[in-house]
Amino acid sequence: GTIEVLTGAQDLGTGARTVFAQIAAEVLGAKIGDVRTVLGDTERLPFASNSWGSITTASVGPAVRVAAEEARDSLFEAAAGMLGTEADDLESRDGEIHAKSNDACMLIRDVCDKLGEVMIIGQGSRGPNPDKTAIAAFAAQFAEVEVDTETGRVRVLRIVSAHDSGRIINPTLAESQLEGGIIQGLGYALFEERVLDERLGLPLNSTMHDYKIPTIGDVPEIDAFFVDAPDPVANHTGAKGLAEPPIIGTAPAIANAVANALGVDMTEIPLTPWR
Repeated sequence: GTIEVLTGAQDLGTGARTVFAQIAAEVLGAKIGDVRTVLGDTERLPFASNSWGSITTASVGPAVRVAAEEARDSLFEAAAGMLGTEADDLESRDGEIHAKSNDACMLIRDVCDKLGEVMIIGQGSRGPNPDKTAIAAFAAQFAEVEVDTETGRVRVLRIVSAHDSGRIINPTLAESQLEGGIIQGLGYALFEERVLDERLGLPLNSTMHDYKIPTIGDVPEIDAFFVDAPDPVANHTGAKGLAEPPIIGTAPAIANAVANALGVDMTEIPLTPWR
């Protein structure tokens, strides 16, 4: 009675492993604890493209949903005879299959147990977008800063970040990803710089001692939120990309705030005190 989602896609820390399990559990009416995602191997698992461009959930999620729908249809065909009804009379929720006409009910695991040495398999793929249709995520970033005009030190006080990322499948993971991306963008704006030996082309600050990233003392108040706007036109899960939008706009917002404070355009980052 357990369910496995098999895909060659990667989870780079974006929560894809959990999100794919959620999609399958929702379609099958199963408990999330009974679903496991197996991923990251394009030799033995169904092929999926690379995880980049904030596309993993929006590109692989629909394929998971199609595969789960196919598996659910096969499961209902098997359960219909056991429940004395037709497959289209069945619905599933919380790990149980219910007949709408006669109130009969069986656990998914009990149906699978009666099937014996049989594995129900559903396969799904994600086709191209409809003609003249693209999936685009949108975001707006705002920053409030203080600049010490004696030392040149920039302190970010507050960042507000609004995102249209389509349907949010796992709010906890998505909110964490928003805050993590914003903190990465903060590091890009204020601290992170690769210093090279111009003659040899070798990095001179390749350790965490010399390559500076934000600490908890540098992180400002973050007010990040989602605009609830599922987009089912090109993707029947309604999800869109999320990973990069929190990062990309943060440094320009901070640089613009510094320019507003000083009356001088900042054209190079990171915005270190000596700059």
